[in-house]
Amino acid sequence: MNILYITPFPLEKSSSGTYIEELARYFSFHGHNVLVINIDNEKKKYDRPYKVITIPFSKPYLDIEFPCFTTHPNTSNKFYSMTDNQIQKYENYLKKAFEKIIEVFKPDIIHTQYLWINSAIVCEITDKPIIITSFGNEIQTSEKNIRYQKYVKNAVENSSFIIAPSKQIEKELRDTFDLDSIRLKLIYRGYNDDIFKFIEDKQQMYREYFSIHKQCKKIVLYYDNLSHIKGIDIFMKTANNILESRNDICFIVVGKGEYSEEVKKNAVKYDRSFLYFPVMTTEEQPLINHISDLHVMPVRYEKFGIKALESLAMGTPVLTSNIGELAYFINDNNGRKLSDINEDVLKRNINEMLNNDFKKDVSFFCYQYAQRNYSKSAGLKLISKLYDYAISDE
Repeated sequence: MNILYITPFPLEKSSSGTYIEELARYFSFHGHNVLVINIDNEKKKYDRPYKVITIPFSKPYLDIEFPCFTTHPNTSNKFYSMTDNQIQKYENYLKKAFEKIIEVFKPDIIHTQYLWINSAIVCEITDKPIIITSFGNEIQTSEKNIRYQKYVKNAVENSSFIIAPSKQIEKELRDTFDLDSIRLKLIYRGYNDDIFKFIEDKQQMYREYFSIHKQCKKIVLYYDNLSHIKGIDIFMKTANNILESRNDICFIVVGKGEYSEEVKKNAVKYDRSFLYFPVMTTEEQPLINHISDLHVMPVRYEKFGIKALESLAMGTPVLTSNIGELAYFINDNNGRKLSDINEDVLKRNINEMLNNDFKKDVSFFCYQYAQRNYSKSAGLKLISKLYDYAISDE
């Protein structure tokens, strides 16, 4: 099978780019002929087991910078600020490049990102099956700027299938475009199950590796950006409050951010009962989740919650806010969702879950639930079946 991917992001340092990277690697490994079209402001060479062609913008290729929805690692130009003339230039430039590549590569299926200009162009110039993954950004942008609505409409109407990588995005797409479950597919990108693999035991060995003191019978983990929006301030206050009355818990914080210095000071103050790791290696990440009894995520906003899935994959339950995608995959069998996150509520639930040895009862279910529904492997297999169906239905 010849598979063509199109992404407006670099294949690293961006979630959209690494999404295509994972797909390309998977299907290349399984014997398919894969080509990735990467749109960027300069030509870039990628050392990959599949082919990559970069369509370059800026001078001398085109007199405009490559535009994007919000933040992009390689451009500051936004679709909001584009003139009508620039939009037309952008469309014409991509159309010529896509036509040439498709003519030579002869794809059996094309998978693009975003219900946007790039996808609308592909739908116009080929009759091959086209699958589009939407991340939701395009809906907000087209609502604010009606110039782009025709492209979104064309991409929605002329694609074979649309993939939503989260329940929230699926709901938004269904409500906005009146899509049914035949054309709109919920396929989670999921956590990396090549890294986060369930461990049966070895608790003591890994506790010693991370220097967990013997007096600490339970471990509570915070693993995220140390920011107000992620609720590190609530976590810190709660941890300090609990440590005033008991010394059998070790609170572990992993991450960096605006509260880094405060977390450092707390680690010095409480010594053995509070540990701080600014970074973790790839090998250490699953281990710290494995030895923890509870992962606490008192977030004020969370678009998805991949850190929660990584904990579940290691058999560790999650205590979190009832918001975002977390509201869909955290339940009474793998954790708790709190509608009102504050210090008292968090303290009461942490104490209850630890005192009742909640992890012991749900650990294996957490792992099975994550692996079957939210792992990268599960998602890739579903996409493979979708490709087969799209081609056979051509």
